[in-house]
Amino acid sequence: MKIGLLLLALVGLAAACRQGTPSRAADLVIVNARIWTGVATQPDAQALAAVDGRVAAIGTTEGLSAWRGPTTRVIDAAGARVLPGFNDSHVHFMGGGMQLDNVDLRQAPSPQAFAALIGDRARQTPAGEWILGGDWDDQLWDPSSLPTRQLIDPVSPATPVFVNRFDGHMAVANSVALKLAGVTAATPDPPGGVIVRDAAGTPTGLLKDAAMALVNRVVPPFTPARRTQALTRALDHAASLGVTSVRDMGPDAGDLAAYADFAESGRLTVRISAAPPELHWADQAKLGIRRGFGTPFFRLGAVKGFADGSLGSTTAYFFEPYADAPASRGLLADEMIPIEGMRGRLAGADAAGLQLCVHAIGDEAISIVLDLFADVATANGARDRRFRIEHAQHVAPKDFDRFAALGVIAAVQPYHAIDDGRWAERRIGPERIKTTYPFRTFLDKGVRLALGSDWPVAPLSPLLGIYAAVTRATLDGKHPDGWVPAEKITVEDAVRAYTAGSAYAEFADTEKGTLTPGSLADLVILSEDIFSIAPARIRDVKVRTTVVGGRVVYDAPR
Repeated sequence: MKIGLLLLALVGLAAACRQGTPSRAADLVIVNARIWTGVATQPDAQALAAVDGRVAAIGTTEGLSAWRGPTTRVIDAAGARVLPGFNDSHVHFMGGGMQLDNVDLRQAPSPQAFAALIGDRARQTPAGEWILGGDWDDQLWDPSSLPTRQLIDPVSPATPVFVNRFDGHMAVANSVALKLAGVTAATPDPPGGVIVRDAAGTPTGLLKDAAMALVNRVVPPFTPARRTQALTRALDHAASLGVTSVRDMGPDAGDLAAYADFAESGRLTVRISAAPPELHWADQAKLGIRRGFGTPFFRLGAVKGFADGSLGSTTAYFFEPYADAPASRGLLADEMIPIEGMRGRLAGADAAGLQLCVHAIGDEAISIVLDLFADVATANGARDRRFRIEHAQHVAPKDFDRFAALGVIAAVQPYHAIDDGRWAERRIGPERIKTTYPFRTFLDKGVRLALGSDWPVAPLSPLLGIYAAVTRATLDGKHPDGWVPAEKITVEDAVRAYTAGSAYAEFADTEKGTLTPGSLADLVILSEDIFSIAPARIRDVKVRTTVVGGRVVYDAPR
């Protein structure tokens, strides 16, 4: 009996400590909520108090009443589900903001509609400016075909056009842009890229992977004002979707300067962790920047590399040829040529304490990156590195155990699965799709997942990403029970990977990803409880409120 009473007393004491004794009134208190904390010792709570940007206490609505003061903002959640803020592990944040204002070709249902949209934008574009963005999807066209300069030249006779496929690994230029770039029949394919040509050897306007740089190098640089506009748009869009943190992949110096300016002036409403290109790893290393360097709102300390291209552009690098392009196995990225150069740069970045993040989509590209990571670890000795493979879409069965053994994080984007699932089997055949977007296998093998969107390649919405991971129902409606359904994961698996998993993947797991005293007060309130509704309905759930650092940055109109 005495032991039982003692245990009850200890449980009560622990609960009191979790709810906290206020030394001052909270800035924010949320009550009458269904809070999923992400912490095993206290997975659920009714109320939360935030002070100075961090969670001060978590517990019951009654137990946290003492935290209220005359200036406390109190949100009555009315039984709504509260989650830690979504942390998107892989975005192109400034590019996403730019795309919100660029021509949008993603839903163009035909080549004719594609050309019409280009023509409309050309009539609105001042002389000397370029038409950029696009995000077109040739798989929506029946029959599927690739756009060429001949399609868009008649509607853009004086305006340079360079619009990319939605995966970012192929783009089409009109004749004006090709002339400005000096791309002719005599221009050789660069390493890691392809200039698509007609039967006579003349460029069609399509450029793949490294060949896109031939045109990109003559596109006028963005002004600081344009970056400010794009970043403001991106921040507002992210807040409306419950995105409280992102890992920005491959930002240039101008992007980093804009982030620093916004961080310094308190205008960031999303926490940004940046991974500039690995080709410039020494820029960070020579300043002594290491993993997780910076403030809670803006961090550096990582680098992003490329091993190959994309499945949609037939530039992802495979062991075996493409089923629908048997003359090709894809392309290794120009950064990988020669491989010794990539190995040396990755080893140098790792020795300097920078985190390595490498894009790899095809099974051989993934395998080669695992080889490189193993070489780096052997050369520089054991430590907590948190290697990341970005996308990790098509994995050879032999390599799952190597992911786990090397502690490599799979930074994946579930929306791509329900998008590519419409046509991927035509491209790589029935055997390879068995280990395509293998989310369940990764978890079963002990591999950590970090979920993200790849925005603007895919929509930024985390709820759409969770829906995709849980249902794997393709966008064409042909797989309502899931494309490769054995690779579905649970809602809790997906939420954890979109919060704590992504925080771990940027060395920020002691700061965010869960809701517990001391963690950053980043959270979302949802319109419905995604843990209790049918998975098919998750895509329709809305974000009611987004909180970053204890401050409401988005409140949906009611």
